[in-house]
Amino acid sequence: MQLKPLLTSIFILSLWFCHAQKAEYVAAGEEELLLSGDWKFHTIYGEGSNYITVSETPEDIVIENSSKEHVKVKGEWILKTQGDRGSTFYGKNYLQRSFGKDESENNYVRYSPDLPQSGFYEAFVWFPFASHLTAQVNVNHAGGLTSSYFNQRNRCDQWLSLGVFTFDKTDTNYIEVTAITANTVVADAVMFRPVSTEKMETSKEEKATIFKSDFDDSNWKNLSVPGHWGMLNEYSNYTGIGWYRKTFNLPPNWKKSSEERIRIKFDAVYHLAKIFLNGELIGSHQGGFTPFEFDVTDELNFNGPNVVAVEVDNSALVGATWNWGGIIRDVHLVKNNDVRISYQYIHAEPDLKKGSANLKIKIRVKNSSAKKRMVLLASHIDEAPQTTDLQHTITIPANSTKEVQLASTLPASAVKLWHFDAPHLYHITTTATEDDKVVHTQRDRFGIRKVELTDSQLILNGEPVRLAGFNRVSDHRYWGSSEPQYLINKDVDLMKNAGANFMRIMHGTQNKKLIERCDEKGILIFEEVNVRELTNPEFTAPDYPLAKQWLKEMIDRDVNHPSIIGWSVGNELKDHYDYAKLTIDYVKNELDPYRLVTCVSNSGWRDTATPENDPNSLVDMIMHNLYPFQGKPEEVFKTLRSKWPDKPIFISEYGIKPMATTSLDGDIPEISEWNSSLQNKKPFVIGASLWTFNDYRSGYAATSPEENRVWGLVNAWRQKRKLYNRIENEHSPVEQLEVLDLDVKKGHAQITITTKNSGNYPSYTLRNHSLVWSLHNTKGDTLAKNAVELPTLQPGDTASKISMNWKPYLTDVTSLDVRVLSPNGYPRKKKRIALTVPERPSISTIENGDASVRIHFNPVFNVNTYHVTHQDNKGEIVKSKETMTNFIELNNLENGKEYSFKVIATNEKGESKPSETRMAKPNGKVLPPVIWDAFVVGDKLIVGYSGESNDVEYTVKYGLRETYFQYKSTTITRGMTVIAYEGDAPHFISIMKKTKNGKSDWSKPTHVYSLINFDK
Repeated sequence: MQLKPLLTSIFILSLWFCHAQKAEYVAAGEEELLLSGDWKFHTIYGEGSNYITVSETPEDIVIENSSKEHVKVKGEWILKTQGDRGSTFYGKNYLQRSFGKDESENNYVRYSPDLPQSGFYEAFVWFPFASHLTAQVNVNHAGGLTSSYFNQRNRCDQWLSLGVFTFDKTDTNYIEVTAITANTVVADAVMFRPVSTEKMETSKEEKATIFKSDFDDSNWKNLSVPGHWGMLNEYSNYTGIGWYRKTFNLPPNWKKSSEERIRIKFDAVYHLAKIFLNGELIGSHQGGFTPFEFDVTDELNFNGPNVVAVEVDNSALVGATWNWGGIIRDVHLVKNNDVRISYQYIHAEPDLKKGSANLKIKIRVKNSSAKKRMVLLASHIDEAPQTTDLQHTITIPANSTKEVQLASTLPASAVKLWHFDAPHLYHITTTATEDDKVVHTQRDRFGIRKVELTDSQLILNGEPVRLAGFNRVSDHRYWGSSEPQYLINKDVDLMKNAGANFMRIMHGTQNKKLIERCDEKGILIFEEVNVRELTNPEFTAPDYPLAKQWLKEMIDRDVNHPSIIGWSVGNELKDHYDYAKLTIDYVKNELDPYRLVTCVSNSGWRDTATPENDPNSLVDMIMHNLYPFQGKPEEVFKTLRSKWPDKPIFISEYGIKPMATTSLDGDIPEISEWNSSLQNKKPFVIGASLWTFNDYRSGYAATSPEENRVWGLVNAWRQKRKLYNRIENEHSPVEQLEVLDLDVKKGHAQITITTKNSGNYPSYTLRNHSLVWSLHNTKGDTLAKNAVELPTLQPGDTASKISMNWKPYLTDVTSLDVRVLSPNGYPRKKKRIALTVPERPSISTIENGDASVRIHFNPVFNVNTYHVTHQDNKGEIVKSKETMTNFIELNNLENGKEYSFKVIATNEKGESKPSETRMAKPNGKVLPPVIWDAFVVGDKLIVGYSGESNDVEYTVKYGLRETYFQYKSTTITRGMTVIAYEGDAPHFISIMKKTKNGKSDWSKPTHVYSLINFDK
């Protein structure tokens, strides 16, 4: 019997418990039906394209800028022969122009084809890198003029589809490159591809019927929700419109009633969505990260199947991050009584002297009925049941919403403050009762903490703190921006372990599961709306209704989270004083009067930025993005402070440079130099947030061949880089952790702990921390351990001394580990002391390449680095670079020559004995890809791998044993492949690749692990 059907059934059963279509009791007066899980997915020809699959054919008509007969240039454009940011271009050169505002009419490059016949043609554009984020491309066709907007920093050197159009060969047909806003634009080449009438007739018929209930979707792909269409290889780089459909039945107990309403709720769809239910358009939404909902009571079928169809468009490319297209977060049906609580906001302000806390609660009640209703609202706090004055009777007119505010005080005995080291949480439940019948309850979680600012300090619960963090991009190479719970939990732990306590987490509304996890684990956050370029055609001055909509959707959802201490209305905008004033006032006056508000900037340091024209004058806290092109950090800080002496500064992003390769040995020592500009300097800089925590997928120019931007402490698969260790150490509030008088035989040592002073970075009081130590043998087994409670350690305290004692005369002791742990279990400083040199390592496999080899070895315990030695042509011993990983590549060898290799492990006590010698001979082939990750989710095998610019395709073989691979799968997708595997769930894989110059050998077999309960 094959295991795959059984495992698939088990997986589906587990999903049923997590995602099954069943009504679950959520609260009185409310039931939910989760519509996440398997949906059907399909695209219609002409509504988008997977651009990595587009290459020229003999039938295509290509026009590049040097074709004088077919290219008209109007205005002053310069000819360039070198692409910026390492990008390439189609022919021998390309055209570039720096546009001012409203110059499109008199400045453009127009490509006009000689069409062999009238009919349908798909139009494409090609360009190298340029700085314009909304370059305009116009297509003049038989139906008129159609405009598209392109971020020319993104998806360079590709044929990008503009759509399919009807062209009359006797008309004036053209593709035109121009701009309506200021910045640099490039024009390079265009392509016209003939499309058959039959294909377009099929597309036309699909468009007219695809949303109808009786449409046959049986041949569509299966696609998970939450998820994205890049989980299907053929849509790995698809930009355009995709269609989702799901058929479902309502629970048997859901009956149509005039006293109940049902809503369909989407937590997020990227980026444009149209929702159809049973063939009817329910509504649309613009904005890929914020939640939205529609009342569908009258469109539902209560006596049979229902069909929801969603048109999704991910064409909006914003910034350097990936446009993960699809229904990226959960979908629910929610049934309520016709009177319900639609919103609840609780603000808890502690009185630090008295120890009590003042509560202010705002509740909105929505009446969807045709008559006025009177309900009693009563709020209850689980952790403080004695709280009073939380009741109010409210009358709501028919078909309207009304708001009420309640207030009370928590006594000191019931108050526990929320802190990043001790994130205490409360729960409030509000009940709406009508005629002694509960019609709805609303339950929310909150925390009690006090955040204050001076001109130079951030004060948390009465204590000035200087804090560090990261920007975490909502991105994973398989999960995209859909982020299951296991990934969120893993990332929060990785960030906390590396000292993260405060951060501007990213541009864009976050997954609510991430915010909840930050509540639970203790990370202070500024959450930001996804506004990065005001010239984006989505945004319309002067009122910016869409940006205000996103702010409302974000803040209404997240307003009760104690981890969020502030909101940002945008990132790195230009000419944005009026926008910032409008949106900051909107947030403060209408959405959240209590939290801080900012607008993240990178322009305040410029000479043109003044207190009169720059939004830094409007914000509560200056958040500045700092990069080397601005100059030395100290000078930038000095400039900002001279203009705004009354505002503290938080460095919302800082980055030195991306790493040269995706290697896990990647490090940026210059970051330590940057951090030194804050250590006992510039106290008004209250903290900083590194760009970035993780690598992230991107179409930007100069991105790695794996399509990842390599800025992270961890890679796209969450494996730590060498940089992680550097930041983990420098984000510590402990200056020194020393072990003195160590005597292993007698079983004694003394530890001293010295905190950083209040002017250092980062710096804060350590309360209820503990010292944990452990002794280990050569295998890494624990021989002895203990934990000691530490006294409160304030910044600048004298050294604390703790004695360690263990059983004398322990044998095979190889290392001592010492850690300072926060009360919620995260290390604030750690140290390993090697007592012996490492054990002898061994080489497991050698992969041969072109004048190169990749040597894999079996890691041993108590090691800092490994290196390999071999003899060169002169007979001299050559030492490789050092690595923290379990493999190393050697280059500049001689093909056909046999070499002898040894691997050596090193720690501070010295070098291990060399491994046994292994022989290998470079064979002239390219090395196979490195397998970063390989796991099974349900009936899919996910493989992440390295890539090079010359790669053409990749083949993965897989099976149950590392010596027998029964199945193969080939793909052109970069960096990752998703395989609907055959047979039983594979245990091992190997990979090879084809390049423009030949094929590699197969890689070392890699073990595959199974991922279950990934959304719990």
